[in-house]
Amino acid sequence: MDTVLVNEKIEQDTRLKVFIADSDFDDKWIDFLNRHPEGTIYHHPLWLKVLEKESKQKILKLVCTNEKNEVAGIFPLQYTSGFPFGVGGVPAAKRLSSLPRTPVGGPLTVNKNAEKILIEEVIEIVSKEQGRLLQIKSFDSTLDDTVENLNKYLWREFYIKEIPDAPAEIRFGNSRNHAAVKRAVNKAIKNGVAFRIADSSDDLKKWYPLYLDTMRTHTTPARSLNFFMNLWELLKPKGLMQLVVAELDVNGKKNIIAGSVLFFYNKTVIYAFNGSSREHLDFRPNDLLHWQAIFNAQEAGYKYYDLGEVSKGNAGLAAYKKKWGSDIRNMYHYYFPKPENIDADELDSSINGGLKEKIWKSLPLGVTAKIGEYVYKKL
Repeated sequence: MDTVLVNEKIEQDTRLKVFIADSDFDDKWIDFLNRHPEGTIYHHPLWLKVLEKESKQKILKLVCTNEKNEVAGIFPLQYTSGFPFGVGGVPAAKRLSSLPRTPVGGPLTVNKNAEKILIEEVIEIVSKEQGRLLQIKSFDSTLDDTVENLNKYLWREFYIKEIPDAPAEIRFGNSRNHAAVKRAVNKAIKNGVAFRIADSSDDLKKWYPLYLDTMRTHTTPARSLNFFMNLWELLKPKGLMQLVVAELDVNGKKNIIAGSVLFFYNKTVIYAFNGSSREHLDFRPNDLLHWQAIFNAQEAGYKYYDLGEVSKGNAGLAAYKKKWGSDIRNMYHYYFPKPENIDADELDSSINGGLKEKIWKSLPLGVTAKIGEYVYKKL
């Protein structure tokens, strides 16, 4: 089915309908997602299944179709219970979100008519339950133009690098910056650090403590090991996920000193999660991981490398992501109804359960893992 022709037909037809899809509709959902230029891994049914397993809460999969039963839009959402007594503020409130525990979600449609009817349907659902917020996360800055009752807030900047067609054309900023990146990668190699694509769940289990420690350092709750195992079991066999690791040979034994979880979809590779040994950061393993991942993405035909978002005030992380020659774009959060006493900076804050940084960083890794598992069942 040609997307352009479908657009033309639907724009002439206002008789759209919305329904809740079940798993039997997944093939049609994926077909629409594969053809949509803004489709992301986070709209894929397998990612939605991972979210369901993490929180034990079903995904609400709304679909809009025209009179010919052609898909005009999809809109995945999930209910969250939130924290009691206002702990965590708006980001941790009771919500119907697209999507929770996910950088971006929101409706994907062929035109504004379909977008409008989907969002209005969800507003009607939310309006029936007192105290629940609708939250939409999107790259689109115009959703509030489509539906007047939405309240838009600039969330974070994210960094994305366009990958050229030929490996020789890959550059990381200006000549000086490119040379600095290359020196860092050469330093990693000189120190004996090697890049490898993980080939077993045992690699994932060895990497996980590094991830826990990294998240503890950043005073941020960690996702559970089960979450990553579900990614491995559901997304990896479909080519939608990899764990890439940096290894160091110590006395004949290869030790993982850094690793990143990458997602692959719609011409884009997403750098999603990282865990690194603080002891070996000066060996520059993460520079090697990004460098090789970008060249691998180019070889596989991908057009973009998404380095992820950066919270406000984190100038160091922003500078690190910018050095890869990435472009800066905006992400938006929309709410209905307008949250009371909302602070835009609060929307950008990390959830740490109210724990002080000093206390958090002194907790055993196993404790932070348990706290993270609890937190992400609520968010």
